[in-house]
Amino acid sequence: MIKRSEKIIKIAKILFAIYIAALILVIILKFPTGMVSSAIKYRMDGGNFGRVAPQFVPFKTIISYVSQVQTVSDWFFENLACNIIMFMPYGFLVPMIIKKQKFLCFRVIVSGGFLSILIEIFQYITALGVCDIDDVILNTLGTALGFGIYKIFYVIGQKSTGG
Repeated sequence: MIKRSEKIIKIAKILFAIYIAALILVIILKFPTGMVSSAIKYRMDGGNFGRVAPQFVPFKTIISYVSQVQTVSDWFFENLACNIIMFMPYGFLVPMIIKKQKFLCFRVIVSGGFLSILIEIFQYITALGVCDIDDVILNTLGTALGFGIYKIFYVIGQKSTGG
């Protein structure tokens, strides 16, 4: 097993902090869309939040979006891809900063799924987004892909150091 250097762990922690900040800005605060500030202004002016009913049927949104994709630049494709891509850094960085390596794959993927569930709950409670089980599925898939990339780098690192 490769001994992870303190420098790599420190860099991974910094990158993870930046990643979480970006995730909060994009997913929770809807930066750069201005959705949050518009919603707050609307509420302060006496309006009520409209809440979309949560979508708990697995793959319903995914199938609907896939059937509507015509090009890679379609909003439907971008939405699906972004939900995966947004969580890939989580799957890549978390294993680098976790000290306990036992059941690492399981722990990383489950914690990524749990983070996604928390975000969906937040979106439902605040009406700043749509609570959708398919987002959790895609985010968790992104976490798993990120972990897979981590493992590839880990194996290459082991081979290059003779471990």
